[in-house]
Amino acid sequence: MLSPEKIIESFAAACTACGLCVEVCPIVSETELKDAAPGEVMDEILELFRHGKTGPLARSRIYSCLFCNTCVPACPLELNPGFTFGTAKGLLRKLGEVQPKGVAGIMDYAKARLEESIISFRARLTDQTQLITDLHEKPKPARTVLYATCFGLMQGQALYTTLKIMERIDPGVRVLGGYDFCCGELQFLGGRPAEARHQFAKLVEGLSAFSPVEVVIFCPTCKMTFDHHRPQTNWSWSFVTDYIADHLNELGPPDKIDANVTLHDSCHYVRGIEPATDSPRKILAAIPGVQISEMKNKKMDALCCGGYAITGTGRPGYRFRDRRLAQAGDTGADLLGVYCPGCHMTLGAGAAQKGLETVSILSLLGKSLGIEPAWADNF
Repeated sequence: MLSPEKIIESFAAACTACGLCVEVCPIVSETELKDAAPGEVMDEILELFRHGKTGPLARSRIYSCLFCNTCVPACPLELNPGFTFGTAKGLLRKLGEVQPKGVAGIMDYAKARLEESIISFRARLTDQTQLITDLHEKPKPARTVLYATCFGLMQGQALYTTLKIMERIDPGVRVLGGYDFCCGELQFLGGRPAEARHQFAKLVEGLSAFSPVEVVIFCPTCKMTFDHHRPQTNWSWSFVTDYIADHLNELGPPDKIDANVTLHDSCHYVRGIEPATDSPRKILAAIPGVQISEMKNKKMDALCCGGYAITGTGRPGYRFRDRRLAQAGDTGADLLGVYCPGCHMTLGAGAAQKGLETVSILSLLGKSLGIEPAWADNF
């Protein structure tokens, strides 16, 4: 597991400032970078990485990064510009740069939301010890653990339905989540990459305390974090839609739901370290009556929800999100289907303003299986 300093040092030593990563970046056209030469942008990035000199192009490139992995296959040296730009938020912070409000406040915001979400989610559990949220709690052994993730707990409705689906596969499933057990993504997003590494180590320790065979991860970004760090464990991990798609025949017969769904693909699922596209569609196809209307950009070509850029830049991120929502509206679908809790939060509010309902595909599956929602307000 490389330190933040080593990640930046390695990138700075290898990068030639060819600018190809800037050329393919889908958000550049929404930012001040649109009028800059791609090589000029990367020259400024390298000045920052090699000599600690900050500039407006470098700051804009770092904070507007979607972390969508579109740039990775474009790099002729097989570097990961987006991951390095994310790490560089910590360098800017170390150099005394004022962080954007969204970046500086992300951890306090998440902690407050999580405290509220945990209380609400736990209250709906028949066995409230099924959810472990504290480092000092000793969990009961479990073959399967659902890692709730931070944004997953904030989308408690979908998480609850997912738990009920998984109980049909393994009635002894347990749940781990909460601020103590963040995968480090919040710290990474907040410009604290060293803290992110420490946080991930705590999470692995917490999951291992269950002595599980399999850990099912509710968020694709957290799944990508596991794939990146590759911890040495006695258990395997998988993304939640992959796990459920592999066990569809154990869930019972689904009822018909008449719905036209357009599916938003998560960057960190379709362009992650282990990219995939099939299981969300397999789940929707298993629900009688559901029609899938694909967007113009789909699967590995899908546009990002814009969440990272909203946090880092505000308006450019929102404009980018609206581009994705326009694609969803163009399909004529009734519902915007998602399987990433972060995308759900980012797209949900904007979609509602445009008259499009956002729904977790796992909540749709739960509805077809007769699982009563714990909340009455949304899917």
